[in-house]
Amino acid sequence: MPDDFYNGFDGSGAAMNRVGENMQAERSGDPAASEPEQPKRPKTAKELEEEKNRKAAEIEEERRRKREEKKRQNELKNRRMKRKLITPGVVLVVGAIASITMFLKEFENSRMLIWLLVILLIAWIAGSLIQYMFEKFAYDNEHEMAEEGEVINKGLAPSDDVKAEENG
Repeated sequence: MPDDFYNGFDGSGAAMNRVGENMQAERSGDPAASEPEQPKRPKTAKELEEEKNRKAAEIEEERRRKREEKKRQNELKNRRMKRKLITPGVVLVVGAIASITMFLKEFENSRMLIWLLVILLIAWIAGSLIQYMFEKFAYDNEHEMAEEGEVINKGLAPSDDVKAEENG
């Protein structure tokens, strides 16, 4: 019986270690441990090229995302700058209309200036309210689009991938 157990034993320490490992694997009942480890084979040129292409595609995709995000941020900044011109525009247009109208009606200068001041203050308040409403709507839209963009960028669900492959 002992001869069967030590069959192939050449007296070296490595052979003794293999026997001990095999015994442990058989005791633990782990089938993966009983199989000898396969040395990793070197990657073929095709696999290396595919890995290189995949990494390059990932880097390019990240760059594209950064460019798009930067472009989107610049677009939002330009829109904000344009919205800041709403109040001065309203004041300018209303003031021009009031001045021309009062000039054509031949108002006195002191009376015209007082009315113009009142009209410009009212126009400034109205322009500020209009600007506030535009900014509020834009803020809400930007956050809705950002939330939608996060969902879209996460990709297809696994079930959609399978359906797409089945449909060709």
